[in-house]
Amino acid sequence: MKRENDKPTVLFMLAVMTFAVVLVPDPWMRAALSLLPALALAQRALSGVGIGVDSRDSDSEDRRNDMDVRDRVQELLKLIREFYATCHMVAVGQAEPLKAKAKAQVIERRLNLMMADMLKDVEGAPTPES
Repeated sequence: MKRENDKPTVLFMLAVMTFAVVLVPDPWMRAALSLLPALALAQRALSGVGIGVDSRDSDSEDRRNDMDVRDRVQELLKLIREFYATCHMVAVGQAEPLKAKAKAQVIERRLNLMMADMLKDVEGAPTPES
């Protein structure tokens, strides 16, 4: 099966996540509607098949077995879950906004460090602000 272009699928999943976070009042339904597209996007990113690449042409030898990248994706997913949980706790009144803001800043610093680490070998890559 040839995957022509993944942009419509990704945009649809982002729209579902936005809808869930902004418009769904029930916390459990909001979490489910946000988590499913996020996991689908992560699974698509980890599948190893690029945009427009025929999946039959990419055998297991061609697929990415780079554990460093997989570890970074896992860390990114962990940070996304932490951030979402923090936002949810503030929304339901179980966390103070100042503490949540401090936690979000810590998460942002960790993301910036991850990006700087990934881009350190790329010549001419912009460096994230700390």
